[in-house]
Amino acid sequence: MARPTLKEDAKTFLATLRRTKSLGNMALRDTLGWSEDRYWKVHAALIEDGKVSKGRGRGGSVHLA
Repeated sequence: MARPTLKEDAKTFLATLRRTKSLGNMALRDTLGWSEDRYWKVHAALIEDGKVSKGRGRGGSVHLA
């Protein structure tokens, strides 16, 4: 099975975040079951696109923009 594209990963990231509204980065990465590299690549793309915003917390957090 081919690895999902960045676009597909972004959809999964946003769908998961919609269910929780805001979540710590570590908790969201664990929920998704992704590697750090994969998570941060999608995270950066969504921040750049203005779809999510950074939040506070020890490991940082993310919420829908």
